[in-house]
Amino acid sequence: MKIIFFGSGDFATAILNKLLQTADYQLAALVTQPDKPVGRKKILTPPPVKIIAQQKNIPVLQPIKLTSDFNKKILAFGPNLFIVAEYGNLLPGSILAIPQHGALNIHPSFLPKYRGPAPIQTALLNDDKQTGITLIKMDEKMDHGQIINQQESIINKQDTYSSLSKKLAEKAAELLIKTIPEYISGKLKPIPQNHSNATFTKIIKKEDGLITKNKTAEQVFNMWRAYQPWPGIYLESGIKLLDIALADLKNSSAKLFTENKNLYLSCANNSVIKINRLQPPGKNPMSAQNFINGYIK
Repeated sequence: MKIIFFGSGDFATAILNKLLQTADYQLAALVTQPDKPVGRKKILTPPPVKIIAQQKNIPVLQPIKLTSDFNKKILAFGPNLFIVAEYGNLLPGSILAIPQHGALNIHPSFLPKYRGPAPIQTALLNDDKQTGITLIKMDEKMDHGQIINQQESIINKQDTYSSLSKKLAEKAAELLIKTIPEYISGKLKPIPQNHSNATFTKIIKKEDGLITKNKTAEQVFNMWRAYQPWPGIYLESGIKLLDIALADLKNSSAKLFTENKNLYLSCANNSVIKINRLQPPGKNPMSAQNFINGYIK
């Protein structure tokens, strides 16, 4: 069974590692995003999946556009199946038609809920108590294909994007390894999604991390959970809130205030957030206590 894997981020990395541990499948090639400049120095950095593939001497393709020349390169590998996880681009029908068994896409939500680019963040923002993993047979529309398999997963109140993404990636990898042989043999039959129940997520932008005056403490806490590590959450003053918790206190007239040597943020509806770590503009991250000593008069 020759598989070509399409993926880029940390979620895809966990799934790729699991595939590489399974002797039943040959990973013929990896398709990932081009290297991108990262950090203040704009150092050109490869996707984490590329590093893993190169260590295993697996051919890596990083197309800027999915052209007819790219199709020819894919055809030359003679793939039986595509696995797609956090790749970042839709695959056109001309590519989806290449492998005998089509393309399986791994999506971190219980489809048709939360189609699109930010299902994990959206579940956390909405304070959902559960989410899931869905394997679909891809078509040309975004997260639209027929469902091959699904598995629910509980969201804990302390889950952040990082912890929930890691948990879902591990479950997705296990579900994928279990699903592939059942799908190939025909034991699992694709089931159409109920498209009338579909909901959609949006691309996360830096400005989404701004804490506005109308946000309650609960909403701010869920923003913090969803937007770690990027874009993070921050006040209009530019202060970034790095570690926070819900607080059982009454609101203060001050935006930032102290009580019993702790630092708090006043939010809407008379609600309060406790700040544990923060970063003023142009400064290094610091504890709330150091901020109180240096900034609160």
